[in-house]
Amino acid sequence: MSKNIEIRFTWSKELAIKASKLYYDYDMKTSRKRYVGWFFIAMMQFGVVGALKHDSFGLLYISTFFVLYWYYIRWYVRKRMIVKYYNHSNVDDTKAVFILKDDGLYYDNILIDWDHITDVVKFDDGILLQTIDSTFFFEREAFSSYEDVQSFMSRMKKKGKI
Repeated sequence: MSKNIEIRFTWSKELAIKASKLYYDYDMKTSRKRYVGWFFIAMMQFGVVGALKHDSFGLLYISTFFVLYWYYIRWYVRKRMIVKYYNHSNVDDTKAVFILKDDGLYYDNILIDWDHITDVVKFDDGILLQTIDSTFFFEREAFSSYEDVQSFMSRMKKKGKI
């Protein structure tokens, strides 16, 4: 039987933006979505050829817009949506407590079973935990010690989540 690991933090607008940015960057580097951006770049190359050879600028304009949106504007739209949600809702900073036990991760006495945890990613700023239903971000400060972070990651590795 392993020691239970307690993760305590306050979920705020700033933490939501930080977690969303980390997840966004990670997703753009590792998921199939990055190929969509490559497709837009290829479209832009065909647009340049069309503009130079046939004086046809339509594909160049459209593909340039898609590339700019995909690589630059999309994050700011996402960030604006998060800020707007927190500004227009009555959501205050929420204190959260997660407890990692041998049978899974608990949040408000609700078990998140090992089978529901799909991926765990360690960043310099903290740990991103993906489940079937949602994504959680634990800053390093949420753990009581560095040993708890290491123990958390070693348990995730034992369970095949890393």
